[in-house]
Amino acid sequence: MKTLIKFLPSIFFTLLILIIKETAFAQILHPKIWIILIFFVALDSLVYTLADKGLENNSANFIAFYLSSVVLRIILMLIFIGVMVYLYPEFKKLLVLNTFVLYLCFMIFEILIILRKLRRF
Repeated sequence: MKTLIKFLPSIFFTLLILIIKETAFAQILHPKIWIILIFFVALDSLVYTLADKGLENNSANFIAFYLSSVVLRIILMLIFIGVMVYLYPEFKKLLVLNTFVLYLCFMIFEILIILRKLRRF
């Protein structure tokens, strides 16, 4: 059950992207949306691992682990955007827009899941 909750945002956004790709709104998605989604799934796995380590060892260290994971997420996302814009320069605005929308959506899910964990303490 814990694993399913961790990957719930990934499953949700994968299904949402599949639905959008089959509609008339497919032009709002970057052609490499699957690479962007895979990046966020990997990034989410890293963030959840860091947050779990923070809760596992000592709940007092959780804030430091969580903040470091947020900073790491932002830095890696900016590096990812830079690399993707360099490799696929034809849809720059769409890439940045899709990346930031997914970033914000994954952050909302992350906050909801972490708040649920913190209620136990």
